[in-house]
Amino acid sequence: MKTKKKRNARAPPSLSDFDDQSPTITKEVEDAMKEHQNGNHTKALNLVEATLSRHPSSALALAALSFCHLKFVFFAKHSTTPVSSDDGLLQLAETFNHVKEAVDLSKRAVHLCPNSLACWFFHVNALFKLTEYDANAGHEPVIEACDAGLAIEFTPEDLATEPRIEEFRTCLRLIKLQSKYLIDTKYLENLKNEIQELQERKEEIEKRAITASKNFETLELMPLPENKSKIKNLKKVVGLDVDTVERQVKTYWNDTMTKDQKKDLLRIQIEDLELHFAKNKLAMKVMKQAVEYATGAKNWKFTCNAELTGEHMNSVHLETFFDVLDSVCPELLLDSLWDTVESGKWKPVNVVEAKKMSEDLSRNEGGDKDFMKKKWPYCEDSRREEIITKIRVVLRLLLVFKCFCSSHLSALMKLILEMLKKQVPEQLLMEYGIDHTLLSVCFLDISELNLVVEFLDDHANICGLRRLILSLVMDKAIGEHSVANNEKIVFNEDFSCVVFDKRMLRGELMVPNDGAAVTSSADDEIELNDDEYKDDILDWLLKGGTNIGEQLKQWTNLREASRSLGKELCKIYEAEFHRLLNICEKKVQYLRDIVVWQNLESICVKEDKRREEFGYEQLSYKYLLSNQRQIASTNGNIFELDILWNILREDHVDNEIKLWIEKQIDEMDAKLYKLDAIIRATTINMDQTRTKINVVTNYDYRSILVPLLKSFMRAQLEELANKDAEKKYEAVEEALSSELGDLDKKKKTDKGGAHGGDIPPNLEIVGPVAIDELEQDKWKLLPVQCGGERSKNA
Repeated sequence: MKTKKKRNARAPPSLSDFDDQSPTITKEVEDAMKEHQNGNHTKALNLVEATLSRHPSSALALAALSFCHLKFVFFAKHSTTPVSSDDGLLQLAETFNHVKEAVDLSKRAVHLCPNSLACWFFHVNALFKLTEYDANAGHEPVIEACDAGLAIEFTPEDLATEPRIEEFRTCLRLIKLQSKYLIDTKYLENLKNEIQELQERKEEIEKRAITASKNFETLELMPLPENKSKIKNLKKVVGLDVDTVERQVKTYWNDTMTKDQKKDLLRIQIEDLELHFAKNKLAMKVMKQAVEYATGAKNWKFTCNAELTGEHMNSVHLETFFDVLDSVCPELLLDSLWDTVESGKWKPVNVVEAKKMSEDLSRNEGGDKDFMKKKWPYCEDSRREEIITKIRVVLRLLLVFKCFCSSHLSALMKLILEMLKKQVPEQLLMEYGIDHTLLSVCFLDISELNLVVEFLDDHANICGLRRLILSLVMDKAIGEHSVANNEKIVFNEDFSCVVFDKRMLRGELMVPNDGAAVTSSADDEIELNDDEYKDDILDWLLKGGTNIGEQLKQWTNLREASRSLGKELCKIYEAEFHRLLNICEKKVQYLRDIVVWQNLESICVKEDKRREEFGYEQLSYKYLLSNQRQIASTNGNIFELDILWNILREDHVDNEIKLWIEKQIDEMDAKLYKLDAIIRATTINMDQTRTKINVVTNYDYRSILVPLLKSFMRAQLEELANKDAEKKYEAVEEALSSELGDLDKKKKTDKGGAHGGDIPPNLEIVGPVAIDELEQDKWKLLPVQCGGERSKNA
């Protein structure tokens, strides 16, 4: 068989003999096919397997064996055995094995004989069957195989002598069209499922992040446990009925501590802090990390990993894709549409009266003809008004969340106008601008309004509006939760100490701050009056857990969890980015496709105008499109060739062809506006993911540094209170010793004086004194005797 080769074209095949001229192989395969025709499918399979075992490089035998396996698949599909039964499940497994064998064998056949149209035909059928049994097998390989088979070129002699060539080609084109339809049908549904799956993963990550954060925060809110060792030491000093360390500290704060001392308490030397935590390695490590970072960044806020920030993800992904995204990104609507939805009068219109009004305006040669400025003839129709209100609410939500683009408006207006034309002449609609406003929905009746609601609900469903709203609400709540209400602390000028804000002394514990870690002139200008001092800071200082070890452990766990969750969110962001890239590529493809359809429509439109203008012999659409097919064949436009083949493969009159083309353009428009909805939803979801990454990975060193400082300040305050109590005890003890010495001298004097000899002491003057009890070592003073409460009760 002679063939003619073109550049990049495949050599023509031999349909009867694939890769060899052995008559033995051909006869054995033909004998096996006869057994198939007689219903002996197992025997036919065995015969071809025997042939292949003797001729393992025979493409004919491989293709024939693939065909035998597909026959078993065909018969299994028509089996009456219930799939849920054990026999049904076993049969399903066997059928799947037949499909996989058919794919593998046909793949080997086309590899051995790539110019055989029959081999490609068998391979395409095997791949198409695989998509029915394997959810992971897409139709894209089917289309690629169809294109490979259709790319094979034949000489006119071959086409004239081999009618099966055109049969194979027709089958391949039909399978290709069916595969493309199935891809487009499943594409949107798969996208919606992917979006939902990623949103659910993000919600699960958010919950874990909140739990980790709450576990850390809860420790700071735990009640202050009594420091038993210190209480025991203090009891030895000030008496058995002393209350707690907290009471002792409050007494010292209120009765003894000066305002300057309170101010000094807010200033902590870094050296003192290091000495205090010298034996706690983890505390020292965290403290040094915080100080080192803050001195360099001049801020306490940090991210646990710079590569996990939303800004970094944006720069790595979106900026490299900006030009492509910008070219296909759906156009958001202007504020004028928002004004219409928000402030327009959305009430049902009396269509009969409105039509009469517009006709009167049309006949009126003078005066204002602007129907839009006239008061529309509204009517009382509660059911219509209820539906119109629902439409308005959905439109408002779509606009608020930026899910309504120009393509969506065009599709909605087209739907509304198609229904309005049944009641109001199109000329009047266009003349008075009713076709350019969403308020035209007020002219529709109940059934038509329900179609608009259905359109908007479908659009909202594609965008995932409900889940989007819930996610944004949750983000807002998480954002408010994540805004750390950290106390304001700054370094002094030489970074030798950290200082709490002076306003804490007048009860302003949480003053507005941006996390700055350096002092400012505004801080120095803050002055406190004597009457502004309050005890709120003391309550703040004494509240919360003192288990620094547990807090440090939870801080470490929190940061590790943040890194892990941040990485998970980054993977989600990358998945969303690749989905956006895929959607944009799909949109570019659809835009190319719709241009082809529009070009074909323009050929028909031009012919219509030519007929109207000149009126001579008409050219049929079929004739014109046949000429276009020749041009497309020269240009190598495969998509246009497929379209034209599909249109011309059957006899159609001009009107049928025109309606078919218009229908395809409408379907392409619908695909495009649905893709725009998914692009908007994906873009919003990516913005959310970046926000979540920042929320999860951004922290403030004050979250752990403040508890460390509080622990140091509390220890310092307790020590001062302890020393003050000891000092007071020593003073009282000294005074008491002096008083006891005086009493002892007096007793000795009395033995030799007025009370000597047999004269008894005057109890009214001296009183009973138990000298033994006064000299006991265990004699102790109550807090009031040490001056603890006396000043208040004096």
